[in-house]
Amino acid sequence: MQYSIPDKRALTPAEIQLLNYLFATSKPEWIALISKLKVIARCGCGKCPTILLGETYDSEIQKGKLLFDYVGEGTNGEKIGVSLLGTDLMPTELEFYSLDGESDIVEMPKTDTLRPII
Repeated sequence: MQYSIPDKRALTPAEIQLLNYLFATSKPEWIALISKLKVIARCGCGKCPTILLGETYDSEIQKGKLLFDYVGEGTNGEKIGVSLLGTDLMPTELEFYSLDGESDIVEMPKTDTLRPII
């Protein structure tokens, strides 16, 4: 499986809401960046909602380091991990994954279910 698939588009309202929540609770200085972020690719699996971020549609994909981890619930109660990766200057990837390793993650968790993983 390839790491990513090109997908150049604006953030969806749900992605903006999730980033606002994550930044407000963990990195408030990045809230102003949200309006400048673009989706430049998505996960190579083609199913999950993981996205790679850049400042322009032509930004190079950057491998960021893990900045923070959350867990939330999907509509069927499945546990969904949410990781934000980035550099010191900006987020580079919003990753979603199954915490039980068995569920296919095809949606973002509901924001009101998110809790930090300690």
